[in-house]
Amino acid sequence: MELLPRDLYRDLNRTRNKEVDHDDDDDDDCILGYQSLQHGAVRKLSRTIANMNLTFDCSYILQEVWRLGKREGEDPATRTVWINREPPPSPAHESEHLPHYPDNSITTAKYTLITFLPKNLFEQFRRLANFYFLCLAIIHSTIDSPVSPLTSILPLVFVISVTAVKQGYEDWLRHREDNKVNNAPAWVIRDGEVTEVYRRQIHVGEVVQVRESEEFPCDLLLLTSSDPEAKCDVTTANLDGETNLKTFVCPSETRDLASAEDLWRLRGTVQCQLPHANLYDFKGRLAVYGNDSGDSRQAPLSTENLLLRGARLQNTTLIHGLAVYTGKDTKVALNSKIKRNKLSTVDITMNYFLVFFLILMIGEILLCTGLKYRVFSQTVMKIQKFLGTMFLQWDEELTGPGEDEAPKVNTSDLNEELGQVQYLFSDKTGTLTENVMNFRQCSVGGQRYQEEGGRLVALLPPHLTPHPLPSLPVSAGRPNEVIEGSDGFSGELNEVIEVNEGLVEAQMQLRDLTPRYHASSPDEKALVEACARFGVVFKGTREKQVMLEVLGKDKTFTRLQVLDFDSDRKCMSVVVREAGTGEVWLLTKGAESSVLQRCRSWDLDHQRLRETTAEHIDDYAMTGLRTLAVARRKLEEKQYLDFAQRLSAARQMVEGREAAVREVTEMMESELTLLGATGVEDLLQDGVQETLESFRAAGIKVWVLTGDKVETAVNIAYSCGHFKRFMTILSITGVRDSEDAYSRVQACEESSNDEQWYGLVVDGTSLAVLLEHVKDDFYQLCRRCWAVVCCRMSPSQKAETVQLVKNSSESPRCAAVGDGANDVSMIQEAHVGLGIMGKEGRQAVRCADFGVAKFRFLRKVLFVHGHWNYVRLATFVQFSFYKNVAFNTPMVFYTIWSAYSTQSVYESLILTLFNVTCTSLPVLIFGLLEQNLPASLLMSRPHLYQRLANNAILSWGQFLKWSCFGLWHSVVMYFGLMGTCWDDTCGLPHGQTQDLYLFGVALGTLCVFVTNLKIVLESNYLTWVFFWSLVITFVGYSAIYLLYTGVPTEPFIRYGIYWAYYRMFESASLNLAFLVLGVVCLLPDLLEKIYTHSKDRGTRRDSLSRSQMATKYLNVLGF
Repeated sequence: MELLPRDLYRDLNRTRNKEVDHDDDDDDDCILGYQSLQHGAVRKLSRTIANMNLTFDCSYILQEVWRLGKREGEDPATRTVWINREPPPSPAHESEHLPHYPDNSITTAKYTLITFLPKNLFEQFRRLANFYFLCLAIIHSTIDSPVSPLTSILPLVFVISVTAVKQGYEDWLRHREDNKVNNAPAWVIRDGEVTEVYRRQIHVGEVVQVRESEEFPCDLLLLTSSDPEAKCDVTTANLDGETNLKTFVCPSETRDLASAEDLWRLRGTVQCQLPHANLYDFKGRLAVYGNDSGDSRQAPLSTENLLLRGARLQNTTLIHGLAVYTGKDTKVALNSKIKRNKLSTVDITMNYFLVFFLILMIGEILLCTGLKYRVFSQTVMKIQKFLGTMFLQWDEELTGPGEDEAPKVNTSDLNEELGQVQYLFSDKTGTLTENVMNFRQCSVGGQRYQEEGGRLVALLPPHLTPHPLPSLPVSAGRPNEVIEGSDGFSGELNEVIEVNEGLVEAQMQLRDLTPRYHASSPDEKALVEACARFGVVFKGTREKQVMLEVLGKDKTFTRLQVLDFDSDRKCMSVVVREAGTGEVWLLTKGAESSVLQRCRSWDLDHQRLRETTAEHIDDYAMTGLRTLAVARRKLEEKQYLDFAQRLSAARQMVEGREAAVREVTEMMESELTLLGATGVEDLLQDGVQETLESFRAAGIKVWVLTGDKVETAVNIAYSCGHFKRFMTILSITGVRDSEDAYSRVQACEESSNDEQWYGLVVDGTSLAVLLEHVKDDFYQLCRRCWAVVCCRMSPSQKAETVQLVKNSSESPRCAAVGDGANDVSMIQEAHVGLGIMGKEGRQAVRCADFGVAKFRFLRKVLFVHGHWNYVRLATFVQFSFYKNVAFNTPMVFYTIWSAYSTQSVYESLILTLFNVTCTSLPVLIFGLLEQNLPASLLMSRPHLYQRLANNAILSWGQFLKWSCFGLWHSVVMYFGLMGTCWDDTCGLPHGQTQDLYLFGVALGTLCVFVTNLKIVLESNYLTWVFFWSLVITFVGYSAIYLLYTGVPTEPFIRYGIYWAYYRMFESASLNLAFLVLGVVCLLPDLLEKIYTHSKDRGTRRDSLSRSQMATKYLNVLGF
């Protein structure tokens, strides 16, 4: 029998590579065997088979296609991993070779020793200024230029060298951090023994051993666990931002392997999906072979078997896992964007200004040769940025309490961007919160209680003062004796909470006999701990048995069914059977909006209970507590069996499974009896609320992007002040298709037409549809909202959200802040990436542009360091263009006066040194130390930050103002000196006449003094360092020219430069002209400065008054 024709194979191979969603995990051939064929390809296959008069089994056809594809070298649709990197004892694998996959090293650096020089030069000459001056240097070297080529080549080489050294040093720091990760120890099984290796030495197919509290070095398929139930607990905070525990299980075929020798003898294969970025999707198949036969035992694999790199093992002594994805193929790496060069607002604006000058100079006869010397200004700016980062790192007020928690700066090219932020995208867990939950209050049977000193006390009207309850009787036989007068609700509530937290694992601390709990949710952990303090102790689980101790007596429940939480129902339930009585209970907890409407209310008592509990829940929410409503339902045995049968049938459906399961759960979660509600506090980091308020006053819009549930995120948004009670909150959740998305956005736009404060809540599923179909309308809706919360976000969705705002028509400057690896993508997508040194590791800090220990430190980072750095850099850029206009424009005047000859009015030395030494030091010190406003004022008046928005100092108006000053100074200096020398003697003794060298030296000297005094006028913070920089510049300039013009040798004598600087001081007219012309040059600058300061003082008073009024208004409202 022949194989299929080559063209048919190619059609099938293209088809099988398309991604298809599968709902049935047991359909292994569909999942792993070549993916599903599209209907068109199947029809084409059928027609071809009919034309060939062949009748094949479809599975055989696919097998032949697959084998042919591998022989032709095509990429398979799945990944095949050999356990222990050894071929399984099967004839089907005899002729195969060990697949090759990437190693386990990671890199965040941009260069290597080999690529540094070409790549760095390419990046530098992509900058408009560097490329222009490279061309200019080449032209000067190939033609007979009146100016020495060295005047172009030397500054350009210096610029490229300094920039290369700076960028090389920063990349060396990245390499150092990468090496720490890649060279971290790991343990693999080789030759039957556990061997210590570097992480980078782990290969796909090796069995890796991971111990408690260690991070997984790559994506591992869980094989064995020291836990007797063949499972392990994992924290994935570094991936999805959730610090709660998740449980993973071993496949049935490997869970009984006990030793390293057993694992080394294991032979088999794992077929799984090709690497992709979805953290919550993994499908595969494990085939384990016997030692002597080719027969295999197979087991399906899913997400609950895959341990992701970056997650951490908890509550389990050790596990063994098979490396299936390593290095750049791991899911955390695929969710990280490739690091790219970021350009700051100042760099972009400088390019625009350069283009303007290039267009202007093209129209001039000499193409403005002097413009080439601006290249050195960029070098001084690079030095200033690099040194400026040290002041941020030395700020003790930004240093955290822990070890090595000083601010980190990974790139010095974005200092000034900290002063331009308009949107801040923030993670929640670990960034805004400490992720530490504490039980505070509860409502039981319509009565409010709060915890005080480890006891529940009733809050009695009218002032809700705490009322101590009698001591709890240890010998009580029923839980309803816990609180007198509670009608049995309290003990029942505690039992519901305990049983419903069936996923909680307990570890007894024998030293104090206090259980230590680890839960899949910090809320659940807080509730279980509170119950233990009140006498209802959760003792753990064994298989499906849940064990409690209620006031000294043991109770056991059998967990029959678990109805997991989903965003539509907004609740979860568990069905349990009570040991002894055999009674079956359905216990439900969830959002009050869902649970309350499922409760019975056909009599007055139940209606009153619902209303009272709803009021209590509203009160809890107003105080920022996370709320849950709790209810139950008693099921008859026949009733439960009917529900269980329906639920089992629904879960086995391939198509429409979710709808069928939802229908059954809706029937089960009805006619509930309301027990009460709980209020849990999620501790915020210190200063979060004040920081968010300051950002709002500064005009910075904050978006919270989190992987948490909608209700959790909204509660935290209220408690941290992100959402205010006077805001109208719009919600777009549960969107399924484009029509729904459009209608929901339109409804929200109609609701937000009036002038009010709006907030917006959107979930990840809805966001995917919104960005695909109604992207522009959705963004316009977001622009109307002062606060946005995006929930259930994947790392890639966080980056897409940042990109949505970043690439909008307004092009606002965006910053992103987070503390986990799941935040890396959005941190690298934003204009400014900020990492928090939180409990989730340091990967966010390593990949960010800046790192700080606490969220509250961002106030000073943006308002003080960002403000100062932007003012310094923006003024520096304006000064750089200004001084070159003032210096180079006289050359244009002289060219016209000399009948358009190529003679330069300046001598070569001043052409080379004007930007290098004559005007660089004072402006460098200005760029390091200038403080236009004191730090205390900037911190207390956040509205001052908004004055710099939209690149205010580098606007075209400001650019033209500085250019006009430069033009005015050039006119005064050139024509003023021309007038002084009009009688051909300019006051020289013995009737000497001036020459071009004397005139050029005098003009250059005057320009050096005027331009340096200009930066003095711009300074608002004069220091001794700045004063001595001026002294060094002026004295140094004079010393250089005294030496340069005082050497009586060739070629100085022949070219006439000899003694020119000395002759300048022999003329009283020239010296007086220097003084007069300097005053005339700078007088308009001084008057403009006085006018601006007087106007600015009035504006600041008005802004402060409005800010104080707004603050008083909010205080009156109680916010």
